[in-house]
Amino acid sequence: MMYKNEYELKMKELLNDKNTYKTIRNDPTQKLMRNTIINNLYKQRRLDAKQKFQLTSAAANAPRLYGLPKIHKPHAPLRPICSFVNVPCYKLSKFVGSILENIISEDLNIKSSLQLKEKINNFTIQDYEILISFDVVSLFTNIPIHLAIRTIMRKWEKLETHTQIDKKQFQTILDFCLRDNNYFSYNNTLYQQIYGMPMGNPLTPTIADIVLDKLLDDSLAELKSKDIYVKYITKYVDDIFAIFKVKDVEDILTVFNAQHTKIQFTKELEQNNKVAFIDVEIHRKNQNLTFNWYAKPMASGRIIKYHSNHAWKQKINTATSLIRKIHLISDGDFIEENKKKIKNILFKNSYPHTLIEKLIINTIQEMDHPNSSNGQTEANTNKLELPTYPD
Repeated sequence: MMYKNEYELKMKELLNDKNTYKTIRNDPTQKLMRNTIINNLYKQRRLDAKQKFQLTSAAANAPRLYGLPKIHKPHAPLRPICSFVNVPCYKLSKFVGSILENIISEDLNIKSSLQLKEKINNFTIQDYEILISFDVVSLFTNIPIHLAIRTIMRKWEKLETHTQIDKKQFQTILDFCLRDNNYFSYNNTLYQQIYGMPMGNPLTPTIADIVLDKLLDDSLAELKSKDIYVKYITKYVDDIFAIFKVKDVEDILTVFNAQHTKIQFTKELEQNNKVAFIDVEIHRKNQNLTFNWYAKPMASGRIIKYHSNHAWKQKINTATSLIRKIHLISDGDFIEENKKKIKNILFKNSYPHTLIEKLIINTIQEMDHPNSSNGQTEANTNKLELPTYPD
């Protein structure tokens, strides 16, 4: 629990960082609303009438800053979040983000832990190799805007095949979304973020991917020039998983951290032959890899409560989705242990024991024998009776 006084003190401490924020006198929202970017693109037939209507903002407010506690870290520091809904650039940022997604590296990125499992399931790990995860310290707020724009524009040859907007106009849009709209209000005071990108801007996650791709590409090229080779590396937003030789750990971390003074990496080495990454625990066993579902120790385990006022099908789907996810991620060695975890989570959310047992049996049966079920599992789920309780 965090009391209001503690929250306000931590927010004040954040905003006192003069290298990142400064106060401004006037609210630029109305001025930004009058920009002609959308109209110009429409006149030049870069947008059709429907797109013009979708991207035009009829009303807007200044972004609002709030802090989310990082409860998994000592003293629960705050993560600054800007609420960008109804900000002048919000719709345009989402539109540009959908274009920029096309230049995110497919080789370096994964979309889920299941995809990671598929990619490395058959890897052989030698005794001199190590499993390791890296994390970027406060990535979003440490990405320099000039670096982000320069990195994107250098990929223009690939990017231009995905848009009708020309290069000069595209850079103007990036400047508008990333520089001009980089302001917010907190406690009736207006601020401008003079360094980094705010969490909350729809563009920020996509640009973070692109910039981190560039830093990793440069790092890998430098390592190769030093005859240091990474057996495998992938990332999910700012979390990185890699396999390489034990003797190269410090050299690789040094190269990563030398790419940019503000973008720094921390490492977590495998312990007891395992390392956690996203929601999967990767185990080393006899030179092979096995996988187990992972949840952080502070995870609440909250899902839709059984007695909540949701549709019956929503509750069942929530429970079966949890069962499917854990079962798909986990290898056979962990199935029985994870069944206990599933039962515990569902029971804590008031699901009756009899229903939990039926859901686990039906869902796993369908997953293990998809061709033999012929839709019977869904029918069985629909027939599950709601338990009755005495008044």
